[in-house]
Amino acid sequence: MQFSILASGSNGNSVYIEHQDTRILLDAGISGKQLRTRLEATCQRGLEGLSAVLVTHEHDDHVRGLTQVYKYAKSPVYMTEGTHAALSEKLRPEAASCPVAFVREDEVFYIGSIRVTPFAISHDAEQPVAYRFDTDDGSLAVVTDLGYVTDHQKDLLQGCQAYVFESNHDVDMLRAGRYPWHLKRRILGDKGHLSNVDAAYALVDILPDAPVDVYLAHLSQDNNHPDLADITVQGILSDARSRIAREIRIKRTSRHEATPFVSLTQQTV
Repeated sequence: MQFSILASGSNGNSVYIEHQDTRILLDAGISGKQLRTRLEATCQRGLEGLSAVLVTHEHDDHVRGLTQVYKYAKSPVYMTEGTHAALSEKLRPEAASCPVAFVREDEVFYIGSIRVTPFAISHDAEQPVAYRFDTDDGSLAVVTDLGYVTDHQKDLLQGCQAYVFESNHDVDMLRAGRYPWHLKRRILGDKGHLSNVDAAYALVDILPDAPVDVYLAHLSQDNNHPDLADITVQGILSDARSRIAREIRIKRTSRHEATPFVSLTQQTV
């Protein structure tokens, strides 16, 4: 399996995943032009070749570029019924004559050679989900936009070689920042976003006793900093899992550029 995080942050998110002839775009939260540019530059792929488009939920930073994606990719679009109902008419796949496939939490399905497991997350959206992707050569989990991590989710996320995991904000920066109180309360709530500390303690229970890559994702532009997220997560993981601390590779994502297009086999060498 190969993947690139085309964009990750509080104002745009998208991940490209590929295995053999199967090509998946997970979310389209930046403009169609930027999606095409980053996909071509980083992965040497075009939107025309997609096998499927998956949507986690209806918030703008995950669906902004969908109408442009539909113009080039006439592949099935997977989402929950709740997400579909919450989308504006122009963002629904039917508006572009694209087939829609409804997913249900914890019901596994296959897209080509990739086994896909959607699971419910706690976020202020209509029936949002996150996803785990499995192939015969490795597993990848993409987990963002959730207020807390449940024991069920921790069990489901065991044994991946790479995790794209939300580390949205530093609590002190958020509380002292310029956001109005109602927005701070939303972010800090059970249907908001994971802080650096919350992400780290969840990863303590999830990460395998093996080499693993953790991409810290969905960082807030105003209430976090990549250095602070790295230090916080790495410090907690090192204290709690000192025996394998050297095996945990913390990696950065960006809203401005894609991560390298890498394979899971390369990741674990």
